[in-house]
Amino acid sequence: MKPSPPAPPSRDIDPVSLRLFLAALEEGSLARAAARENIVPSAVSKRMSEMEDAFGVPLLERGVKGVQPTPAGDALAAHVRRVLEDMDRMHRDMAGFATGVRGHIRLAVSFAALSGDLPAQIQSFRRANPQIDISLEEDTTQTAFRALLEGQADVAAGSDFGHEGLQVFPFGHCELAAVVPGRHLLADRETLGYAQLLPFEQIELNRDNGISSVFDQAARAAGMTRRISARVSSHETICLLVSRGMGVAVVPHYLKPRLAHLDIRFIPLEGPWSSTPLCIAVRDPETLSPAARALLAHLGVLGN
Repeated sequence: MKPSPPAPPSRDIDPVSLRLFLAALEEGSLARAAARENIVPSAVSKRMSEMEDAFGVPLLERGVKGVQPTPAGDALAAHVRRVLEDMDRMHRDMAGFATGVRGHIRLAVSFAALSGDLPAQIQSFRRANPQIDISLEEDTTQTAFRALLEGQADVAAGSDFGHEGLQVFPFGHCELAAVVPGRHLLADRETLGYAQLLPFEQIELNRDNGISSVFDQAARAAGMTRRISARVSSHETICLLVSRGMGVAVVPHYLKPRLAHLDIRFIPLEGPWSSTPLCIAVRDPETLSPAARALLAHLGVLGN
């Protein structure tokens, strides 16, 4: 008996079929998917059957009430969404070269990363490349890196820790300072070691704050335990509570001029905890868009 010919390879499935498959899942009906995509229902049904033949598994359960994904269909849907998102981004990038608007960069940054030259360098990049749009979201370092890992950002900048799975490039330091009330026991010191803050209650960020784990390590190294009196949403609130005597804290030193109206003292930290190293992070330099590569080249962390 002559063997039947092999199923066509799945690489022959075109983007139209992928979009129709996703439309069928979202609409729960081949007819509604056809109407949404301006195609006759019989063509949608034929393409779905061809996809099932290509993969060798049923993807849709067909019933009187419409269609539902099989377990294989659910798994395929996640791949299809990523493929279509990448294709849409590809078309946007290529259209940008044709129209002069050459891309869009999603930049996730931590508060600490904004303490140095990064804002000025972003502005100079924008002036030099007005055809490239940059959207910037500020959050904690760990949230910025997570956005990068999950594909919600193209480039991230933050403190140089907690970046497993990412490619990182050193990008300076964020100088840190102890903040104490104006009449505190330590207020007259010119510099402080972090261990000198440990006898006092501390205030820190309540968000996904990676620097907290660094100071936990510092406390253990000193044979002590940190006591946290409050966790709040911003460095400005931290300093406000310090001024009201609720504790001491560690914040980026560059906040000092902005908060000069508060009765607090900024005292530079000394020793290994005097600053936190910063980095620029990407998932894979080889897969960066031309716009993102241009930004990293402008920042001096990646060659053209």
